[in-house]
Amino acid sequence: MGNKGEVMDKSRKLYIKAMNKYNDGHIDKALELCEKSISLNVTNAAALNLKGILCYLKGDLESAKKVWSINYKRNNDEVSKKYLRDSVKDKEKLQLYVSALTLIKQLNISGALEVLKQCEDSHFNFINVNNNISLCYIKQGEYDKALQYINEVLKIDKKDAEAIRNRKTLIEYGTLKRDINYKKILIGTISIFLTITMLLLGKIYMYKARNLSVKGIKKIQSGIALITKKHKNEIVDLSEIEDQKSEDIREDSKKEEQIANKPEEKLIEIKPQEVPKFPEAQLKESIKNYNMEQLVRYVNEWRNADLQMNDKLLLIKGEEIIKNNGIVYFYKKGIDYMSKKDFSEAQKYFLYALPYSKESYLQEHIIYMLALSYKSNSDFENAVKYYDLNLKQFPKGNYAEEVIYNLILINKDVDRNKAKLYAEKLVKQFPYSQYNNTIVKSILK
Repeated sequence: MGNKGEVMDKSRKLYIKAMNKYNDGHIDKALELCEKSISLNVTNAAALNLKGILCYLKGDLESAKKVWSINYKRNNDEVSKKYLRDSVKDKEKLQLYVSALTLIKQLNISGALEVLKQCEDSHFNFINVNNNISLCYIKQGEYDKALQYINEVLKIDKKDAEAIRNRKTLIEYGTLKRDINYKKILIGTISIFLTITMLLLGKIYMYKARNLSVKGIKKIQSGIALITKKHKNEIVDLSEIEDQKSEDIREDSKKEEQIANKPEEKLIEIKPQEVPKFPEAQLKESIKNYNMEQLVRYVNEWRNADLQMNDKLLLIKGEEIIKNNGIVYFYKKGIDYMSKKDFSEAQKYFLYALPYSKESYLQEHIIYMLALSYKSNSDFENAVKYYDLNLKQFPKGNYAEEVIYNLILINKDVDRNKAKLYAEKLVKQFPYSQYNNTIVKSILK
C-alpha cells in the first residue's frame, strides 16, 4: 500500500510540474510530463484532462478526444464528458481552418482572415489558427494586430517555430513593442500595498483613541451643560450647580453599587463573540480534489487571520495551488462566461484570479477582461477603474491601444479634458492606429 501511495504521489507531482510548464509557455515539456504522470497512474484525472487540452491547443483533435474518452470511461470524469460533448463542433472548425489555408495559398488574404476569425470562438487548434491570423495581418501590413496574435501563441508555446518566424519578420519591419518592465510593476504594487496597510493602521489607531476618550468627552459635556444652563434672566445659580454635582455623585455611587451586586450580568456584557473555527477538514478536502472555487473562498476568508502554524501551512499550500493552477482555471471560466455574455459571472471568476496573478502572464489579460466585462454590463465606473489599472501596469502592453480608445469614448461626454488627454496619448503612442478616427480628431480640435 505504501508503494502504491508513493507512485500516486509521484504522479501528482509530475502533473503539477506539467501544469507549471504549461503556464510558463513550454507546451511540449508539459505534454511529456503529463504522459509520465499518466504512465504512473492512469486514474490521475487531472493529468488526463491536461494532456487532452494540450493536444486540443495543438490542433490534434483525435488525440484529445481519445484521452478524454479514457478519462470519462475509467474515472467517470464529468469534465472530460463536457470536453467530449463540446468537441463535436470542432470538426467544423477544422474544416474551416483547412479552407483558410487554401485561401492563403491563393493569396486571398481577406477571405482567409474572415474564415480564420470564425475559428476564434473555440480554443481548438489555437496555435495554428493564431499563427495564420498573424501571418494574414502581416501580409495586410497591420503589424500591431499581427503582434498581438504572435504573443498569444508564444504565451502557450515559447518555442513555436512559426510564431518565432513571424516575430522575426516584425523585427525586420521595426514594429515590435518594448518589453514590459515587470520590476517597476512589482515595486508599484508593493508601494500600493504598504500605503493601504498604513492607512488601515491609522484608522485602527484613531478608532481606539476615539473610544478611549468617549468617557472624558461625556464628562466635559456634562460640565459644560451645567455651566451654560440658562435661566430666564440668563444668570447661573452656583448653589444649583453644587446641588447638581452632589446629586451626580449620589447617582454614580448607586450605579457602582448595582454593578457590584450583579457580577454575572457584567460578565455577560463583556463576553467576546465566539471565534469561528478554522475549516481544516474542508480545506484539506478542497486541496485533495483541486476544487478551485471552494479553495479560493477559504483562502480569501482566512488569509489575513491569526492562525496556528499547521493551519497557516495548510492555507499556504492552498494559495500555492491557486497560483499554479487556479489562475488559468478561473481565467478560462471567465472567458467561457464572456462568450455566453454572462458578464456578472465572468467578473466573479476574473476577480478570483486577479489577487494571485501578480507573477502570471495572464495578469494583463485578466485586468483587461475585467474592464471589458464591466463595460459590457454598462458599469462604466468599474470599467474605467480597470482600464486605468491596465494602462498603468502595462503601458506598452497588448491592449494599450484599445484601452486608450475606450477611455476616450467613456470620458468624451463626461470629462472632455480627460478625453482630450487620452486622445493626445493615442495619437502620440499609436500614430497609425485604426482608432485615429473622426471621434478622436473632433476631441483634439
